[in-house]
Amino acid sequence: MVKNFEKETHMNEAVQGGKKRGLIALFCGLAMPGLGQVYNGYIIKGMSIFVIFNVLFYTGLRWAVLLPDRYLIWGVLASLSAAGMLYIFAAITAGRNAYTEVRQTPYDKWYFYLALWMLGSIVVMGAVYSYTARNVIAAYKIPSMSMEPAVLRGDRVLADKTAYRRMAPRKGDVVIFVYPDDRSKIFMKRITGLPGSDITLPDGKQESVPHGMVYVLGDNSGSSIDSRQFGFIQLRDILGKVRQVYFSIGPDGVRWERIGQQVGG
Repeated sequence: MVKNFEKETHMNEAVQGGKKRGLIALFCGLAMPGLGQVYNGYIIKGMSIFVIFNVLFYTGLRWAVLLPDRYLIWGVLASLSAAGMLYIFAAITAGRNAYTEVRQTPYDKWYFYLALWMLGSIVVMGAVYSYTARNVIAAYKIPSMSMEPAVLRGDRVLADKTAYRRMAPRKGDVVIFVYPDDRSKIFMKRITGLPGSDITLPDGKQESVPHGMVYVLGDNSGSSIDSRQFGFIQLRDILGKVRQVYFSIGPDGVRWERIGQQVGG
C-alpha cells in the first residue's frame, strides 16, 4: 500500500513537472523562434529554426516586391504567413516535446535563456526587421489629406524600397522622400517633373527640372506642402515608391473597398 502510494505520488509529480516544463517551453518558443527547442536541450535544432524563420521573413518580402502591384499585398501576406506558421509550429512542438524529449544541459539556467533571447530577439531580429524596412518594403500610415483622392487620410500603404534600383522614377509615381526642410520627416507626393524636363504648374508657371532632381506635387493642391514651397527633390532623397493600400480606416470605420487598391503610375 505504501509503495503504491509513493509510486502514484512520484507519477503525479512527474506529470506536474512535465506540464510545467511544457508551458515554459511553449512560452520560450513564443518569445523567440527556436528558443523552446533550446530550452528542451536541442540547441542545434533551435538555432536552425531561428535562422530559417529570419531567412523566410526577409527573402519572402524580397520576393514579394518583385510581383505586379495588384499582387503585392498577397505576396507580403504569404511571406509573413509562412514565417508565422513556422514560429507557431515550433513553439507548439517545443511545448509538446518538453514532456518526453528533454535533455539535461550545462546551460539550463534562466540567465542563459534571457541572454539568448536578448541577443536573438532584440539584436538579430531587430536588425533584420530594421534592414528590411529601410531597404526592401515598409508600411506607412497616411495622416494628411494632401494626396486625396488617390490616397486618403487613414490609408495604410506599402512602399517598395527596391523599386528605383530596378527602374528609373517615372512621371506619375507616388513616392516617399526625405523632407528637405526637416530631414527627420518623411513626405509622400506625386512626381510631376523628371530630371531635365520642363513642366507647367497648375497656376501656369513654367519650371525646368534640374538633372538629378524631380518636382513633386500633392494631388490635393489646396492642402499640400510640396515642391511649390520647398523646391526640387534630389533623386537620392527618394526612399521608395508607394504601390498599394493594404488597410484603410476613416471616420465611419474600415474602408474595405480600398484594401488592395493600387497607388501611383
